[in-house]
Amino acid sequence: MIEINEPVIFDKSKIISGITKRNINEFPPNGFSISPAGDFYVKEANNGRKYLAEYLKKKYPSIKKVIFQKQVHGDKIEIVDSNSIEGLEQEREVRDGMICFEKGIVLCVSLADCAGILIYDQKKEAVAAIHSGWKGTSLDIAGKGIELMKKHGSNPKDMQVWISPSASGEKYEVGYDVAKYFIDNEGNHLNPPLKKVAIIPLSPPLIKGKKKYLFDNKLQIKNQLISAGVKEEYIEISEICTIKDIEYHSYRRDKNLSGRMGTFIGMI
Repeated sequence: MIEINEPVIFDKSKIISGITKRNINEFPPNGFSISPAGDFYVKEANNGRKYLAEYLKKKYPSIKKVIFQKQVHGDKIEIVDSNSIEGLEQEREVRDGMICFEKGIVLCVSLADCAGILIYDQKKEAVAAIHSGWKGTSLDIAGKGIELMKKHGSNPKDMQVWISPSASGEKYEVGYDVAKYFIDNEGNHLNPPLKKVAIIPLSPPLIKGKKKYLFDNKLQIKNQLISAGVKEEYIEISEICTIKDIEYHSYRRDKNLSGRMGTFIGMI
């Protein structure tokens, strides 16, 4: 059995959603993973995807497919349906986000410190699953996903959103090579208005001769969602930091021993 953390915001009679934990006891020594990375090899990851798909289909008999993707930290988002490949074996479609308008289809992204963004349009009856690390966030993949949903009849004001456990602003240390995408030369944030600053210099400002920053990816994504028209009260943000919480995979913490968690959503 897989231990899963579920969002509160979605109606459980209509939506299945959540993020898999490491589940070390059930899957020793490094935990459960759905994507090959570091010491988690292709066969192990394939087995993880199959296990999760079978688990969800058994628990929810109306589920027809669980669709996975190969992520490249880009901003490509595709519409998927019952004709799309599940990606249970090594071959998976290359993209970083999926949108679906059919019931019985579960969308699953893989994470380790990056944020998973799960979206449910209550009126149009559509769901989306988006992978957004700092690169995806710098490309505003969340906003682009909402724009694509709008083109198919969705209204952002009807959308509920969950931002998954991921690296927190307290622990997500980045250099100027990352920070430059979010601040200008004077250190001003590039995406106003903000209630808080998503990137702040560490103290002391110089570490090993290079200026460092703390990046709050969840906050930046929240700001992008609001800018795209999502109501703030319809956004739930997990307070869990994957770097700090050993129940979740973290590349920053574990390097090659880190697997990838599955973050999923589907209509039933």
